[in-house]
Amino acid sequence: MKALGIGRKATAVLLCASMAGALFTGCKKGDDLFPSISPRETMTVETEETGEESVPSLDESIRQLTVALPYSNETVQCLVSMLYCKNNGLWDSAESGLTVDTDYLYSVATDYVVTNIGCASTGAGIDTVREWSSGDGAPDLFLAQDCQAVRNGGYAEELNSYLSDNPYLNAQQIYARALTNDSEGGVFYAVPHFCSAEIIMGNTEFIPSGTGKLQTKNTTEDLEEYLEAISSEHECVPFASAYELIPYLGSAFNGDVPTSYMVSEEYASGSDNAKTIIDRSASFVRDLYEDSLATDLVDGSNPVYSRQAALWTDSSANVTDWAKYYPGTLYLLHIPCDDASNAGIPYISTYSLCVTRGSENGRFAAEFAAFISFDPDAQLLIYRLEKENMTGLMPLTRNEAVWDLISEDELFGHMASDFRQTMDNAVYCPASYSRIVKKTKDYTAEYVKGNDEFDPEKCYG
Repeated sequence: MKALGIGRKATAVLLCASMAGALFTGCKKGDDLFPSISPRETMTVETEETGEESVPSLDESIRQLTVALPYSNETVQCLVSMLYCKNNGLWDSAESGLTVDTDYLYSVATDYVVTNIGCASTGAGIDTVREWSSGDGAPDLFLAQDCQAVRNGGYAEELNSYLSDNPYLNAQQIYARALTNDSEGGVFYAVPHFCSAEIIMGNTEFIPSGTGKLQTKNTTEDLEEYLEAISSEHECVPFASAYELIPYLGSAFNGDVPTSYMVSEEYASGSDNAKTIIDRSASFVRDLYEDSLATDLVDGSNPVYSRQAALWTDSSANVTDWAKYYPGTLYLLHIPCDDASNAGIPYISTYSLCVTRGSENGRFAAEFAAFISFDPDAQLLIYRLEKENMTGLMPLTRNEAVWDLISEDELFGHMASDFRQTMDNAVYCPASYSRIVKKTKDYTAEYVKGNDEFDPEKCYG
């Protein structure tokens, strides 16, 4: 990308300000497991698709980027200006990402040239990344739907040498497991940008009049009784495709102990306990089908899309889309616990920022990724300017002001407030678009129909 010849303006010194100092006080204690990222002198990786080695450029003089982010160009340019001002001592303490004048931010001339080619709200899929790689249009930095697929394909740069001294990786501000979720063997391949949680969605048209809407946080017994009340009063499918609950019920049937997606990690360490957990999860779901409280199709069609379903599961990333499909009738519930005394464990999928392998601007790309993901003012600006697009998506910073802002969302805010209290115990799952999730859905759909024991090789293999 050619430089556009944009110079600094002296008036930039008047720019804006931040409450960063105030925002960093009163936050939760940092995670004791916060990783130490060691720089690597030579960064290489064997990949599934290319089998080549990756040696990134360490040229720090270039301040140009092409990015694929799900934000407006105006938002991206404001973020660029904010980073420029903070890097050059032009950001004082009177403003924050909530209050800064965006028109002024957008007008600031900097020597950072960032072009946004855009992407879907939850990032670019692996097919899009392959297309970029096969041509000459790959951005330096992009949001990935499935970071593991990107890494396995050999499209993501190793980031250790870029992140080892990054000032935004603050143990007091970041959920450590989110960060390590994008690493393998101590090598980091992405920066987690935001996350979604698996939840239950409902249609208010089928709320039973006798009981009213189920409490947002509920138990497996509460949920079953609620479905029975729906069934007795309404002609509908009480729970559509309930088999999709199984991968996210492990913690519910394991004393609220964080239990991996589809109990896969527990199977790897000891199959007996894992079998007990998965059998209890499956028995609960199978009972729903046997009692006609759940079904997958009605007249060959998905009851959710035909508006014949009372409840279904999905990622909170899709809340905005469902709110448009069910205008004024959508409501949200947590995945149930088996015991009312349990707090509930969130099952989280992260959407991460990857630096394209071989990018000449890798260091600046990694710096920008960490800044927009973890700087409180940058996060506040994103949630402020991209409010509708960010509904259902949660930050991976502990910052109180950021969480307060998303907790104000009319539709998702009450759930965000709940997740905020339990994020330290979150289970990090494969992205909902990944091959793993598609495979486990296919398996569980068949599994609930029979009495066979759970077969991890068929499920995970």
